[in-house]
Amino acid sequence: MVFFIHMLLCQNTCSPFWQEIDITAKDCSADENSKPSNTESIWVEGLVPGIDFCNHNVKALATWEVDSVGNATGIPASMYLLLADKSPAETGAEICINYGNKGNEELLYLYGFVVDNNPDDYLMVHYPLEALRQIQSADIKMKLLEMQKGELRCLLPRSLLDNGFFGIRSSEDKDSKKNTGPFSSFSWSGQRKVPSYLPKIVFPHEFMSTLRTIAMQEHELEQVASLLGEVGYSEDRETSCAAIQSAIWEVCGDQGALGLLVDLLGVKMAELEEGSGTEASDAELLEQFDSIQPEDYASESGEKHERKSKTNYRSCVVYRRGQKQLTRLFLREVEHLLELSAKEQS
Repeated sequence: MVFFIHMLLCQNTCSPFWQEIDITAKDCSADENSKPSNTESIWVEGLVPGIDFCNHNVKALATWEVDSVGNATGIPASMYLLLADKSPAETGAEICINYGNKGNEELLYLYGFVVDNNPDDYLMVHYPLEALRQIQSADIKMKLLEMQKGELRCLLPRSLLDNGFFGIRSSEDKDSKKNTGPFSSFSWSGQRKVPSYLPKIVFPHEFMSTLRTIAMQEHELEQVASLLGEVGYSEDRETSCAAIQSAIWEVCGDQGALGLLVDLLGVKMAELEEGSGTEASDAELLEQFDSIQPEDYASESGEKHERKSKTNYRSCVVYRRGQKQLTRLFLREVEHLLELSAKEQS
């Protein structure tokens, strides 16, 4: 079944906040390329916010389709809802769509709700630019970062954890995954061995290279400059990003970058807990919210307002608990990597 929804703004006769909605039902067994004919249309007026008038559900009952030329709807540049299942929907069933793979931060700020245990949640790790400007040899390091197109922030999706030391995938699957970083298969001096944990690093190698650059010591900067000189680098000649990243890894390894990442995640966790308590305290709050019964509200007149406030507050707690959980899990990964790196480097 296809639902054609034609939205026309009322220019003169309606308030500018209202829309006219033409809802047309059509059997999907018909030829979708032909213009609909002999269909019943119902015209209603209502406060419908366009494409977002359907609620979100992971198991969507329908999907939005764009009909650019008007083959399906008969109207160019129009949209229509297409039932995801071939069987007809039950009478009175709510039609939900899937908003896509969005983390709770995006869902909360754009739509006002969150998903418990959201598999698409993510964590942002950020090295402040102000802090970078204050470190030793800041100008040189910023120049190297510019040449690498290095980013000071990185999004870490929850799905990355599946491939880590504590992930759900088997060790065979993780061992079979090859790291495609530019420094993963050779050593210029023959002294830097490829670490055994390389296929299990869940952090993007571009961000790791950024952290290596920031964490470099003075003597390491000199060694990197020497290696780059061997490949013909000079201020007047452009050097490839891969060559710079390889030289930095050759000299520095992973120890400094992993230590810096531990610090960044530790600071992030401290900030999260300072603002709203621990992950355990959030879990207790959620248990209290979920135990509230309808009769616990003060009065029937204020029930809707109080319920909405509780729902909004609960969404905020779910979001912040998810951020703390991701920080804890990624911190566990990087601490384990740091331990292995120290053993192999020694």
